[in-house]
Amino acid sequence: MSLTMPPRSIFYLIDLALYPQLLRQMFEIDERPVYELLYWQTAYAQHAQQGPILMSLSTASAHASATRWVQQGAAIVLESEASLAEVATHYRQLTHVDRQVGPPALFRYADSRLYGGLAGTLTEGETHSLLGPVNAINGVSNGEEWRLESRAPDVKPLGKFRLTAVHKQALQSARDQAFCQQLADDHGVAPSLARLWLKQMEELPFTTEYARWEGCKILAASDYPAPLAPRHMEQLKAHKGTWQTVLDELQILVSVQTPLTDGDHR
Repeated sequence: MSLTMPPRSIFYLIDLALYPQLLRQMFEIDERPVYELLYWQTAYAQHAQQGPILMSLSTASAHASATRWVQQGAAIVLESEASLAEVATHYRQLTHVDRQVGPPALFRYADSRLYGGLAGTLTEGETHSLLGPVNAINGVSNGEEWRLESRAPDVKPLGKFRLTAVHKQALQSARDQAFCQQLADDHGVAPSLARLWLKQMEELPFTTEYARWEGCKILAASDYPAPLAPRHMEQLKAHKGTWQTVLDELQILVSVQTPLTDGDHR
């Protein structure tokens, strides 16, 4: 006697803050979509149309369109035996998550790039807590596919999902990798050079990711792409001004720096 497994529904999760046009396109590809704006019933209700949306589509052609969104990294596909309402309730509980250090953090669970960093660090229990009633989710981050599966989606997790220091480090690494790849593509330089620039910016008196990334953009926009000379690095490290004045000084140094020899690159 064989057991019949309950059918799995297919849902799509999208961050409308990143892809606002997909709310309109949802109605263009499906005349009768069923959806939940997930910031409703949360403290961010006034921003519901700029937050995450969970949708269920009714036709094969609509699913084909949504699959292209997934391939582009704009959507996450979910498989679940639970109802749309049950899945929506779970994700609303993830609007904020506890951290190992510091206050609870706003969790962008509908951004596919998040899982590109997290997927390789999650334990089985953490995956279960993150997915809740969902059997599996998958998407694309920085051109690479990722997938998470829960072995027991119908069993209540032992605890709420929490961001640990390991998760934070993996997320930052994934963000840096995505930034360096985009910088390399935009300016026609090697990704390895973009990573070297970022490493140099991390050694300077910048306290925010934004400032470090702005420094990399200044270097990438220079007349010739090269790492900062050691003497210029020492000059910037000794700077006592604000991060904005450090960037100003960097801009000046880049404008007068001469190409380095191979020996200077090492």
